[in-house]
Amino acid sequence: MRTIIGVLSLLVFATLGFAMNIQEEFDPIGPAVKYFETSTGKTLVYIDEGEPGWKTALFVGGAGTSARVFGLTEFVRTLREQLKLRVIAVGRNGFGEILYNPDWGYEDYAEEVGELLDYLGVNQFRGVAISGGGPYLGTIAAQMPEKVVSLHFAAALSYSAADSWNCFYDWDTVGAILRPLVADPIAWWDLGPDTSVHAVPGFQDLANDDGARTFFIRGQMLDDETLPIETPMVHEFKLFCIEPSDVSHVTAPVYLYYGTADSSVGLEHAEYWESKFENVAKKRIYEGEGHDVQYRHWDQILIDMAGKGDNTIICHNGKSKLLPERTAEKLLKNGAILGICGWKQGE
Repeated sequence: MRTIIGVLSLLVFATLGFAMNIQEEFDPIGPAVKYFETSTGKTLVYIDEGEPGWKTALFVGGAGTSARVFGLTEFVRTLREQLKLRVIAVGRNGFGEILYNPDWGYEDYAEEVGELLDYLGVNQFRGVAISGGGPYLGTIAAQMPEKVVSLHFAAALSYSAADSWNCFYDWDTVGAILRPLVADPIAWWDLGPDTSVHAVPGFQDLANDDGARTFFIRGQMLDDETLPIETPMVHEFKLFCIEPSDVSHVTAPVYLYYGTADSSVGLEHAEYWESKFENVAKKRIYEGEGHDVQYRHWDQILIDMAGKGDNTIICHNGKSKLLPERTAEKLLKNGAILGICGWKQGE
């Protein structure tokens, strides 16, 4: 009897095993970091997510982030891959594994990005900047306007002098303010209790991880006291006091995404970029939303980068839909919400 039961059990398990569709390849567990040596001998750190034949997007992250911070947007990776968007992001001065250079600026970054794009065979790209990445993207566009397909500024800084708080000139004070934040990535990435990104499982944990990567991955806490850990951040804040390069000769369409309740990067920055570019295709202003609009509306940003900017992504009757603007506007007045339905579930 036991033999019969054992044989039957083996048959059941064998049947279940054959019925399963076992994966053949690895699932992605985050953007893979890659390395490139420039003509000057500097080692760049970058990520390259997607297929070479897809439309390329150049991603510039916010202040105090590594190249790998792009992973915070991959909660809609499926949508990005459906749109066949490849994303390249390049690390910045003193952050992550890139060594600090006190003489490095916007133009240096643009030149490094340009050399990497040439190496990767990228002749055209869509540029997207969030938060403190704004001036860097502006400089890149100014240096290589012929390669720009479109530009997307999401709650993106223009430069600090355009802001109501203006520039600090007592940089020791700035360093004292930044040091405890740099020393505590959780504090640096604290988006507050009301941020929309709490709807995304694991977002805050991954953000904290990027803070640790940005400030500590090379063992920066063990650096000589002559180079305090906040030094690269202070340097970046100094750069924010410099007006970006002249972009008046950039003719590609520009898309702006800002929240009316953003206390970090106000609407004056949207107005600055609007005044500098001759072709602002869309100015998406989100009423009552704060500095997290770059994540809350990343799905729409992907749609715009894919060249479908006359359409709006919404959740209606429990289904995510991409609809013409006028159709979407009518549904939004009758209970639909902006973005995929994951945002509805997170309310």
